[in-house]
Amino acid sequence: MQRGLFISVEGIDGAGKSTHVEFIRQYLHDKGIEVIVTREPGGTVVGEKIRELLLTSEHMHHNTELLLYFASRQEIIRQVILPNLEAGVCVIADRFVDASIAYQGGGRQLGVDKIKLVYSLLEPTLTTDATFLFDVPLNLAMDRLSRGRELDRIELESQEFFTRVQNTYHQLAREEPERIKTVMTNQPLHQTREVLARYLDELLAKRMN
Repeated sequence: MQRGLFISVEGIDGAGKSTHVEFIRQYLHDKGIEVIVTREPGGTVVGEKIRELLLTSEHMHHNTELLLYFASRQEIIRQVILPNLEAGVCVIADRFVDASIAYQGGGRQLGVDKIKLVYSLLEPTLTTDATFLFDVPLNLAMDRLSRGRELDRIELESQEFFTRVQNTYHQLAREEPERIKTVMTNQPLHQTREVLARYLDELLAKRMN
């Protein structure tokens, strides 16, 4: 049995990432591909408890935050992601390791080397087949965040924090253009989805070869 595709979606808070996860899932489903969606942090009993800590705790050391994200990630890899990939199911991860590089490595200024060291402790270490980086001018992302709902601990961070996060995402995309595809979300929805559909078709065609 062919191993399932492993896709992640990334982007700063307010980039519109969550808006497009269901489109990706449905697009692949319509192609006859079995798909599940996971989220980080969370997705397991342990992961959901960690999520509550991460998003609501007022005082937390940056290293603690980093290790908690990876603890949640370890659980979802072993319990959900790996079994489904081995069963031939496509997994769409709403954030994965790139998020830690951007948010903790860049935003918290812990550095990429520290993130990679913790990443090396995962069993197993996994790399996505494709990552969609949803991107938008920072001022628009901040405007979207300010509308409507109560913000969590991460979303309440400063503009300077999100600038570092976004810059780190951009650097990752420059370093790995084959894996990380940038999708702008400051355009009409149908245009964004046309770009997504093209990238997905390219990914599926490559898999068939």
